[in-house]
Amino acid sequence: MQSIRRLLALAGAEGIRFQEGSPLQRMSVPFLLTLVLVCGCSDQPQKIEDGLQAVKTGDRRSGGLEIDRSENSSDRKHAPDTERKTILADWNSPAAVLLMTGEQHGYFEPCGCSIHQLGGMARRADLVRILTEERKWPVGGLDVGGTVRRNRRQDQIKFLTLFEAFRKLKYGVVAVGLEELKLGADFLLQQQVVDPAEAQRAVGIVGANVVLYDPPLEGWPLQSRIVQVGSVKIGVTAIVGQSLRDEVAPLGVMNNILVIDPVDAIPQALAALKVETPDVLILLSHGQPEEAKQLAEKFPEFQIVLTAGGPEEADKTPVVVGNTWILQAGHKGKRVGVLGYFPDSQTERFRYDLIDLDDQRFENAPAMRELMKTYQQQLQDEEISTSDELLFKHPSGHAFVGADKCGECHTKAFNVWKSTPHAKAFKTLISGREGEVDPLSRIHDPECLSCHVTGWEPQQMLRYDTGFMSQQITPHLLNQQCENCHGPGSDHVRLQEKFASDESSVTLEELKSGQATVRRTLAQAKSGDCAKCHDSDNDPKFTPDAFDQYWEKVKHPERD
Repeated sequence: MQSIRRLLALAGAEGIRFQEGSPLQRMSVPFLLTLVLVCGCSDQPQKIEDGLQAVKTGDRRSGGLEIDRSENSSDRKHAPDTERKTILADWNSPAAVLLMTGEQHGYFEPCGCSIHQLGGMARRADLVRILTEERKWPVGGLDVGGTVRRNRRQDQIKFLTLFEAFRKLKYGVVAVGLEELKLGADFLLQQQVVDPAEAQRAVGIVGANVVLYDPPLEGWPLQSRIVQVGSVKIGVTAIVGQSLRDEVAPLGVMNNILVIDPVDAIPQALAALKVETPDVLILLSHGQPEEAKQLAEKFPEFQIVLTAGGPEEADKTPVVVGNTWILQAGHKGKRVGVLGYFPDSQTERFRYDLIDLDDQRFENAPAMRELMKTYQQQLQDEEISTSDELLFKHPSGHAFVGADKCGECHTKAFNVWKSTPHAKAFKTLISGREGEVDPLSRIHDPECLSCHVTGWEPQQMLRYDTGFMSQQITPHLLNQQCENCHGPGSDHVRLQEKFASDESSVTLEELKSGQATVRRTLAQAKSGDCAKCHDSDNDPKFTPDAFDQYWEKVKHPERD
């Protein structure tokens, strides 16, 4: 009888002027989970038809920050000065250079879980240093919007951090986009700089067809902006595409935001810009590429249109509509579009390239590290990771008990887990990658915690009601533990302990029901459990073909 009871008990374990004051200073101041866990532009710009087809078919929707897959990439060091000098090497003294970016979606830096990922504001800052200090070129920046990803308090803090980075990197305009509008009218109003002189130096938030409140708030967002880069005067306006209106400001819904037809708003913005006699007119179009094409046709005064809505891996070749170039910059800040203006050239007044922000050519600028340090401190001070805003109930209604409780019976599987990196996942948020000097702690950042502790929903970065809160409150849920794959084990534990105390108090059916709540199959792991943390952002090498190789490192078929 004891052998049968034991079997039943274990069967379930299968050059520009900017504001000196910082917006940041105005702040109120897993699935590694898994298997437990299972574990320069071309000489000839594209014709419009070819370019739009590339936009429609070119989106691989990888969702991730790339790693360097070249041979022996793990052994490569920062490139020598000779290689850094190849950046835009054939550009000869542009009168003005503009960084053209957008749809960053909150990626201030690449995730630290994989090496050689592209992107990061720290590398973007190093690019600006190269262009301004080494090349002595006048540099500014324009962003088409989409700075953050969600509309939580953490996103507000990140928005302000990014804006301070934009200020330091000489940006003149950031367009109001879908994600900015989702932060709400009140939050956008808080970013208005009232003092005229100070506002002239600040990074401008521009949305010509965005109306806040009723009656309308006059003068905010800005309808247009003149950006001075060196001796070049650049006129900029921005719009939100009608295709996105219903996502944030549907007609008839009172949320203090109205998005009017860009065709009705642009003429007024253009008229105001033309009074200033700019050298270049640029439209930031936060919509779909087809909308950008239509606006370029309607308003041929714009020499340049930077559009959102294209593929993550953008094509650097401009799409040409009449005399207007339509540009894209991709997503997540992995690459930076660089537009050069050569007014004296008889053949190429503009040149455009997309620069990969890799860790071979670019260093991490200290100023951006300090911003990240301030951002992490703000998350800690406001206790973002333990806020009720992130709280939701687990659909099973059960509670997380921790790996130590699982290990009381499942000793062999527990010992396997302890030997895997999953059992040390939290520590890496403090120590960083092996060999990293003076790492910044991320233990208060929900975007990092969600795949390094137990009891979070990693894709939405939300905390289950009985999941990890902090080292002090829930130390038993540190690291990537069993329940991140198997589910919360309280019901299984309750029934097993009750059975061990009095076997007549629990039926066989009840035991099986409890075991079923924590049973996971290899097929389930392969179908997506692991990819909740091993996604293409955090682990680009984790593919369906690589699953078996990963599984070998964490498999735990042993039974007690």
